[in-house]
Amino acid sequence: MPGARKPLLIGVIAAVVVVALAAAVLFFFQQPQQPAPIPGPSEETAAPVRPQEIPVRPQEIEVLRISQRADLSTIDVQVATDSPTLNVFGHVYETLFKLRFTPDGTPVFEPHLVESYNFVNETAIKFKLRSGIRFHDGKPLTAEDVVATFRRGPVVGSIPRTLLGPVKSVEAIDDLTFVIVLKYPFAPIIAHLAHPSTAIIPAWVAELFPDKPINSTAYIIGTGPFRFVEFRKLERTVLERFEDYWGPQPTVKRLEWVPVEDDDTRAAKLEAGDVNIITHVPPHLARLLRDRGFKVVQMPSTRIIYIGISVDRITDPRVRQALNLAVDKNAIVSRILEGAGTVATAPIPPAVFGYSPQTPYGYDPDRARKLLEEAGWAGRELIMIAPSGRYLKDREIAEAIQMYLQAIGLNVRLTTMEWAAYIAKVMGEVRDFDLFLLGWSTATLDADYGLYSLFHSKAPFNRMRYSNLKVDELLEAARAEADVEKRKQLYRQAQELIWQDAPWIFLHVEDLIVVMDPNLENVEVQPIERWILTYATRR
Repeated sequence: MPGARKPLLIGVIAAVVVVALAAAVLFFFQQPQQPAPIPGPSEETAAPVRPQEIPVRPQEIEVLRISQRADLSTIDVQVATDSPTLNVFGHVYETLFKLRFTPDGTPVFEPHLVESYNFVNETAIKFKLRSGIRFHDGKPLTAEDVVATFRRGPVVGSIPRTLLGPVKSVEAIDDLTFVIVLKYPFAPIIAHLAHPSTAIIPAWVAELFPDKPINSTAYIIGTGPFRFVEFRKLERTVLERFEDYWGPQPTVKRLEWVPVEDDDTRAAKLEAGDVNIITHVPPHLARLLRDRGFKVVQMPSTRIIYIGISVDRITDPRVRQALNLAVDKNAIVSRILEGAGTVATAPIPPAVFGYSPQTPYGYDPDRARKLLEEAGWAGRELIMIAPSGRYLKDREIAEAIQMYLQAIGLNVRLTTMEWAAYIAKVMGEVRDFDLFLLGWSTATLDADYGLYSLFHSKAPFNRMRYSNLKVDELLEAARAEADVEKRKQLYRQAQELIWQDAPWIFLHVEDLIVVMDPNLENVEVQPIERWILTYATRR
């Protein structure tokens, strides 16, 4: 662990086990899948700035403002592909299951909208919804809403298409009972049903927009603890407490999400009291704010940052390997991130089930130049795009990579842009770039979501257009394999091939750093880059 992080890691919560009691049930009590531990959050708070103003007892919060770097990229929860948007919608919509971290840091996927479930056989699961749950429009939640949601999602959204890909059919039995039939035994299914992209929307909304994105905020209707009030692009998104919420009453009456790309401006807003929480804080600002009395939460995330390589434009693997050898990832982590990350050793982070460490591409510019010459690529021009303000130090990292690649004789034209425009360009069909910077958080904590979604030749997030039939074969076999050890072996083989083919410049696993008012309590920050504000209180 880099020295700069050590002071922030006091009290680390260790030992994490994923996936899913349900997966064990699915495979008839076989050995649970054991991912590597995820270090939990550390908190540091200097002496409060205004101790005389701190209430003695926890209080409800009238208005809680949180500032992320990026704004909503869409108003359709099933179309969204980014964490800033899904974090907002995670307070409006709800899923059949939810991911909860126990006090010792162990993640558990537990029933949420679902009251009970049982496996009819290896490929059929029968669910019963809780009774008495209502949408924000007053209509009751029924099995037909689940059916309509799961039928629409894969049509309009790339994440639902991935998460629900193993689902063969969904049928309602009665108002509260439904059955999901899988195409094959699929271990991570319960984890997939906890992802915010599988949140349940009203059937009438799904049927109104069966094959196109929702076009009005009037249709943002969920069962969650907050109902949607207002969206002003690049200004704020406002949610209000849903008074008829079926669960415990939220302790926050009004939530405001304020997008601010610039780190210094976001920090200044926190100090001025204009916002209460800021996310994705650079280490130097976090230290400064901690010294001024603010609470700092830092933890390793499940998000890996990479440079995607357009394989259809850079077809020779020697060139892609050269790009990896040309970039000093350790220097990026230590100097640009100030230690707030770890160099990637595989296409998925160590905390994810199925992780298999690979031999690192060391920093070797001479070897990189030689490979380029062998491939006839010396002096070529590359077009690179990157977001500005989405990930920790993303613009600075992109500029450093441009420098590294130019040092081995390539001419790199770099363009950076704000997140909404950037993600639309990356996800679009027009691909006039060779390299792109992105991050991927394996929120299910299973290799299927981290590898199949990105490296299978037909996967929607394979924006590299990478294709290796052996990798496809291994990933398909792994998702249908019931034996835990065999799954691990299949993922190990797939990662070896992916690492060798190098469709990415493998960069680093990003740390999460969140800073907040020292008087706030019960703000839940999860390593999957999710913040839950429903039951925040103020001392």
